[in-house]
Amino acid sequence: MGESGILLLIFLLLLGAILAVSIVLIRKAERERDEALQHVADARTDFLSRISNDIKTPMNVIMGMTAVGLEESDHPEKMVECLGKIDTASRFLMGLLNDLVDVSMIELGRFRLHPKPYALEDFMEAIRDMTEPECAKKGITFHMSGGENSLNVMVDPIRLEQLFFNLLGNAVKFTPEGGEISFRVCNYAVHSGTFSADYVVADTGIGMSREFQELLFEPFTRERRDEAERRHGSGLGLAITQNIVQQLGGSIAVTSAIGEGTKVKVHLDLPLVDIQPQKEVARGGGSRQAFAALGGKRVLLAEDHPLNVEITRKLLERRGVEVVCAEDGRQALELFMEREEHYFDAVLMDIVMPKMDGFEAARQIRRVPHKDAQMIPIIAMSAKDAREDMDACKEAGMNDYLAKPVEPQRLYQVLAEYLENPM
Repeated sequence: MGESGILLLIFLLLLGAILAVSIVLIRKAERERDEALQHVADARTDFLSRISNDIKTPMNVIMGMTAVGLEESDHPEKMVECLGKIDTASRFLMGLLNDLVDVSMIELGRFRLHPKPYALEDFMEAIRDMTEPECAKKGITFHMSGGENSLNVMVDPIRLEQLFFNLLGNAVKFTPEGGEISFRVCNYAVHSGTFSADYVVADTGIGMSREFQELLFEPFTRERRDEAERRHGSGLGLAITQNIVQQLGGSIAVTSAIGEGTKVKVHLDLPLVDIQPQKEVARGGGSRQAFAALGGKRVLLAEDHPLNVEITRKLLERRGVEVVCAEDGRQALELFMEREEHYFDAVLMDIVMPKMDGFEAARQIRRVPHKDAQMIPIIAMSAKDAREDMDACKEAGMNDYLAKPVEPQRLYQVLAEYLENPM
């Protein structure tokens, strides 16, 4: 074999080796792709299975207690008991839906904070008001300590509270009767226009395994232990909590062991502000004074869904409010224009309606040549993410918003706030 033949042979051997390696790499890539697709399919199936169970369980309560309540119509005390269980299941479903929306926004990169001045005193009060009743229901002792409460910081109040409500909610969920939960503000200091502090949530609950702690902040993750299996939860709250902490530029650390409880430490550096925060409308039940402010008032309700109209009208009429209904934005505008000035005391405006949406209706009402057109409170009602609609609501001339499903006490309090203190 000549020199050219040897070179040709070497070339063919190299080519064959390259092709063999290429085939191996292609097949490996195909296997990895198939495994990845199978992983996605398994994750989707697992997700749908979990969410299906999380939805069906409270739905079973709602449907079952509705049937029982209808059969017990002659026994008011049993009907009240059924309604209480329906309310609990409904709130769980609403919490699950909110968590799903938040996780979707995180995955899409659209989860945003909306900072504004917030009093640390109000923050500590919110923590106490939301946690103490839940602990009392389970016979758990709750402790709070620390903090410089006279300061105002620039932060998103709703997300800051959500962060710690998630942590404290888990503590309550996994701490048995007779246990203890604490919320402490430690190592706090003021420097360079910043309030720095460690916020520590600790409990004497069932604790977590080391293996589970490595997956703690993954969405839909729940520990598979007998005691934990009986507990409810979507496995989304801590994923949302971690994202809020990251957007605030903070850090979160967890210490736990099975049977020894859990401690979560969150470090935050929050900018200080001199601006006085606007007082948030109370979350709790409406006061008699607030209810009194509603009596004899007249509200224009713009809402296209008949059941929402019926619910809102009945809630308001129970407090002595006269309700005039419009089934779309255009009719709401026409009713406002037709009535004399100061005929309506407030407007409740749905956002998504036929013919004319709530944004345009609010803008048009502000342009009506009535003396009260610029002053009348217009309160948005939205089934969408009201926080995303916030800027659009303000741009359209609305004063406030209510997220659907509307909490009756929240509805009363918001209306009373504007009717007691007219613009």
